[in-house]
Amino acid sequence: MIFLVLLIPILFYSIETLDEKYPVREVESFLYLPSGTFLKGAALGYDEMLGDLLWIRAIGYFGGHVRTDRNYTWLARLLDVVTTLDPLYQYPYEFGGVILAAEAGDVDQSIALLKKGMENVSVDDPRYWYFPFFLAYDYMYHKNDYLTAAHYLEQAAKFPRSPSYLPQLVARLYANADSPEVAVTFLQEMIKSTEKQDLKDRLKERLHQVIHRANMKILKQGLDAFYFKFQNYPASIEELVAAGILSGMPVDPRGGTYYISRDGRTIENTIPEEDLSVHVKKKERPRADDLPLPMRVPEEN
Repeated sequence: MIFLVLLIPILFYSIETLDEKYPVREVESFLYLPSGTFLKGAALGYDEMLGDLLWIRAIGYFGGHVRTDRNYTWLARLLDVVTTLDPLYQYPYEFGGVILAAEAGDVDQSIALLKKGMENVSVDDPRYWYFPFFLAYDYMYHKNDYLTAAHYLEQAAKFPRSPSYLPQLVARLYANADSPEVAVTFLQEMIKSTEKQDLKDRLKERLHQVIHRANMKILKQGLDAFYFKFQNYPASIEELVAAGILSGMPVDPRGGTYYISRDGRTIENTIPEEDLSVHVKKKERPRADDLPLPMRVPEEN
């Protein structure tokens, strides 16, 4: 207890004195921050108090650099220590998940911190769905991994406080990852569990589009299999069925009809296919204000 009584004032005094006496970069050249595990033992049960102190320090550290050199060398370390000392506190995870990727350009640290938040914060927290949401953004925007992005966004969409547009975005991501079959299953489950009729109607429309995308994928595979087997292209889809490559004629729930082009090389439909791809406009480095925060993303019509 004596150690704790001395430790807290010393930490406060050291931080304030160094900040006044030295520029930010000079302070950091002397900075040695023990691991969160070490400090958790040293705090003798006052983990949250020490975590709050370092959380304030992390905010000040970010604020100092965002106005100057935008060099955030110690930010990930500070946030890791804070969330180890107080693992149930949601905001440091969320703050770090956004800033480390958008401002510091450290996507892997952002992902690691968000995953740490998912492991520690209670799922009953009203903002818990932010964790999988921001993970989906990191994987989609920074890593072009649409399948993993869809996986996390699917988790976010299951929370009642998440925006109603998420299911349609999940379907787009799965379709973009060439996994329309998974999107079909997801949308069917969402339609069953949705009570709002307007959302149910939009989900059904999206489901029809994704089923069409799945049909096109199967038909194109069948076309390639037919050519591999017979060394020529079929004149109609019925030939694919007759050859045993397809079990039956696929039905377009949108009301269109599938057919093979005149040259036999492509599958077409009487109704144009809607673009289900996710368009991401790349920048040199996205700023925090550019992020599609859940409260800023408009609902999809």
